[in-house]
Amino acid sequence: MRQEVIFPCERCGGKLTFSAVTGKLTCSHCGHVNIIEQQFSKIFEKDYDKAVAELKNFAIAEKRITSLKCPSCAAVFELNENTHASVCPYCGSGIVNETELYRPIKAQALLPFKITRRESEEIFQKWLKSRWFAPEKLKRYSGADSRLVGVYAPYWTYDSNTHSLYNGRRGVEYQVRQQKWVRIKGQQRLREVTVTRVRWSDVSGTIDQSFDDILVIASTSIPYQLEDWDLENLVDYNEAYLSGFESEVYGLELESGFQKAKEKMQQAIRRSVRRQIGGDRQQITSLRSDYFDTTFKLVLLPVYTASFTFNGKNYQYVINGRSGEIIGKHPYSFAKILMLVLAVAGIVIAIAYYAEHGY
Repeated sequence: MRQEVIFPCERCGGKLTFSAVTGKLTCSHCGHVNIIEQQFSKIFEKDYDKAVAELKNFAIAEKRITSLKCPSCAAVFELNENTHASVCPYCGSGIVNETELYRPIKAQALLPFKITRRESEEIFQKWLKSRWFAPEKLKRYSGADSRLVGVYAPYWTYDSNTHSLYNGRRGVEYQVRQQKWVRIKGQQRLREVTVTRVRWSDVSGTIDQSFDDILVIASTSIPYQLEDWDLENLVDYNEAYLSGFESEVYGLELESGFQKAKEKMQQAIRRSVRRQIGGDRQQITSLRSDYFDTTFKLVLLPVYTASFTFNGKNYQYVINGRSGEIIGKHPYSFAKILMLVLAVAGIVIAIAYYAEHGY
């Protein structure tokens, strides 16, 4: 076990937790507000290739911390191996571990929580009620059986320059008139119609593109990646922001994260290639991209996460602790889906009937 860090009130010595309302540490005992000195230092990106080489020579210690002793009430409790900050389940004190005990790369910056726990609960309720295909019973669900947890989730961000070579085909559409049999009022009749055809030509070229702050979630327990982040407001990493919340160390390694970032970059590169090919239609037959001057940083971003059970099945959701964006799964009402399918089928049949009979 290891004696961990908590943040005592400068007035009464009580436990402090970070408040999303004030942006400061607040004492749960006397209510005194303890100011966090915010620092906005220039965040320097780290060289990716150099870090990968260093990580290969880094031996992670076999020692893993599975329990903590609260320095406030002396209670001992179990801890998930990927948890960096948590709350004592006995006295509620915020406890922060030392990251270096777990991972060689440290978080450089974070975004503090702006959305409160109560606001996140309201966001969840509003989200449920807006799901048209959700069962009506679910829309009245209170969420009382779900435990909403505020977590600082680890994210990798990657910057990279790319040079891509491609081969493909450009398609230019043109129209021709031709005779075609059509059914009118139950009878087959020959009519002249316009048909679109495509004239294809081979193309090749290069694309140079730069990417900045490609985000990849490094958590292994949060199932959804949120994208709406105001990274321009990142502050220097300070353990005080973690007090009263949970925090994870990264579970997705640096190289694995970059592979996911490449997938995002490839999607953008393919869109650029299609624009460069031009024409009315595009085909990419081969594409090869090289990545260079790649840099990265590790940041902590605030999310609320919880799960709920409905008809014996578990559903998880996450909420952006800055913007309130919510992503999650929910059950669907078979009756509502069936009603929609029947309605669409009815419209299609009606259109076909009127078209056939020339109305």
